[in-house]
Amino acid sequence: MKNIIFGIFGIMLFLTSCQSSMQPPNILFIAIDDLRPELGCYGNQVIQTPNIDRIAQEGFVFDHHYVQVPTCGASRFAMLTGMRPRTPLHLSNNVMAELLANAPESEEPETFVHHLRRSGYQTVGIGKIGHSADGLVYGYEDEPSIVKELPYSWDEFLFDPGKWKTGWNAFFGYASGENRQSLNKQVKPYEKGEVDDQGYPDGLTTRLALSKLKELKSKINHFFLE
Repeated sequence: MKNIIFGIFGIMLFLTSCQSSMQPPNILFIAIDDLRPELGCYGNQVIQTPNIDRIAQEGFVFDHHYVQVPTCGASRFAMLTGMRPRTPLHLSNNVMAELLANAPESEEPETFVHHLRRSGYQTVGIGKIGHSADGLVYGYEDEPSIVKELPYSWDEFLFDPGKWKTGWNAFFGYASGENRQSLNKQVKPYEKGEVDDQGYPDGLTTRLALSKLKELKSKINHFFLE
């Protein structure tokens, strides 16, 4: 699986604002899992994506992004830590759970988000940035836990599981409220349900992100929102 990261950092804004006023900018980071960049801002003339295109015009778009690892969790670990894979564990989807979830906090930050938090940013995660949708550690067949994948990176980590009730169920959620676990893996390879935006987890995540973005904008001097 190739993990396409569509990062909108506002890097140019960061450089110019730091030089002129030394006031840190707010940062919005959007990660899209296992999808090609089939968007207008990447040259697709068939698929209509006006909102993303508008954000891209105001931010920074990576035209040539290549992942360090061709698997989801390991690629995200490399991106979040800045580390290239060096051991077999660095190629595993469980690398964050194995190396970071139960490790004590050290002088070296666990991720760049942890570094931003130490630097005074309010850090808020919403949805899937690690390997699980709600930032908690549990395997494909395990019951939900309370162990955090990244225990020191986030001031808040939010997720709305909706009718699926847990983040892991929503990760594999179908429009009916069923999931891969409840259907004993006898599932469709894809689905297009006749539902509104809140009928799938992505719509719930978007609604939550918009609400949190408005709150952060009005209350926090500078924030990192993923």
